[in-house]
Amino acid sequence: MKTFLARHIKSSAFLTTVIIHVILVVMATGFIAIKVFIEPTLDVRAVSIDHQRPNIPIRLRPLKATRGGKTSAPRMQPQTKRIAFIKPVNISLPPLAMIPVPLSGMNDDADAGLSIGFPSDLPFFEMKAQGEKVCYIVHFGPATIGANPYSRMTGYTIRKRLEDFVSVLPEYTLFNVACYWAGDTCAVAPDMMLATSENKQLVSSWMETVNPLEGSYDHCFDWQDASQRVRSARNAWPTRVDSLPFYSPRWVYPYEVPKQMEQKYLDDDHAFTHWGRAVAWAMLTQKPDTIFVLTTNYIDGWGNGNAGEPTKLAAGYKKLVHDIYGMDKKKWPTLNVVVLAPAGQDSGKAYNVLHGQFGPLVKAFKGEGSVIEDITEFMNTEEKVLLHEYAKQYRK
Repeated sequence: MKTFLARHIKSSAFLTTVIIHVILVVMATGFIAIKVFIEPTLDVRAVSIDHQRPNIPIRLRPLKATRGGKTSAPRMQPQTKRIAFIKPVNISLPPLAMIPVPLSGMNDDADAGLSIGFPSDLPFFEMKAQGEKVCYIVHFGPATIGANPYSRMTGYTIRKRLEDFVSVLPEYTLFNVACYWAGDTCAVAPDMMLATSENKQLVSSWMETVNPLEGSYDHCFDWQDASQRVRSARNAWPTRVDSLPFYSPRWVYPYEVPKQMEQKYLDDDHAFTHWGRAVAWAMLTQKPDTIFVLTTNYIDGWGNGNAGEPTKLAAGYKKLVHDIYGMDKKKWPTLNVVVLAPAGQDSGKAYNVLHGQFGPLVKAFKGEGSVIEDITEFMNTEEKVLLHEYAKQYRK
């Protein structure tokens, strides 16, 4: 046995060494595996990941109107059919909560504002225009009222129809309203408003007190004790003025075109006045794509009464719009004018005012024009009955 061990001692030592190395290798591998699974700890506070949301444009599918069980695309072309009375209707629209709508500071540059690419048919007395952002500019001065309830039915009807036109605006429409006369332009709000039910009711409340049928007063722009506050607010747009006479709007945002703007666009120190100031208000502060004007005559800074220089005024507006909207005339607003013929007078004069004086302006801004020959055509049955009763008492 000793001889065998002596002969193989070196082989046993070598084998023992091999076995020990194998054991050490196995143990080392185990420690490395433990290290791999135990040590990795990530300090997430040191990691900053910048997620960028894809800028995916919102696309709205056109609404479809259903009539008699059949579905057809809505008519988008302007219609010239006379509207006797527009009854408010409830319009069901898809939710638009995800659309960001800038309601202030939206006119900081030529590309400001919201555009969803789905213009609506916008009604206004005997005309329709298309747009997404609309301004209504309405005459509430002495020419649309009078000294008794019978003659005041004209102003009353205008106000009630304006409520109807606003009531049917789709909720995604942006709109604003201003009334004017001579040296006054007064808006309901400083910025465009979404045509929600709340904002539509706001307009109704704003003008509910304008030129009431009953009472002793002159007209809604006779500010009396509020005159100084209104004058001060004109040059500090937008400043709200409250606590007005009982026959005026509940509040106003008075506007005056800055003098430097008048000198830039009209030259020769002429001024925007009457309806012209209200149109400048719309272009300079609201940037609509559709403007409706209701007026009784034509007045601009170059003439007295119905005289004036419509081509010069149109040129001034073009320069103004070019600066605000840019060179692409497809983005320019349309200017649509309705001339109200005085009650009991020949409507021929109103047509002359529309075509001879407003013609260059309407043409320059691709709008439409119409004449209201008889305001009673826009009265509903209840209003006609009321007019008949007042006629018994006050008509001479």
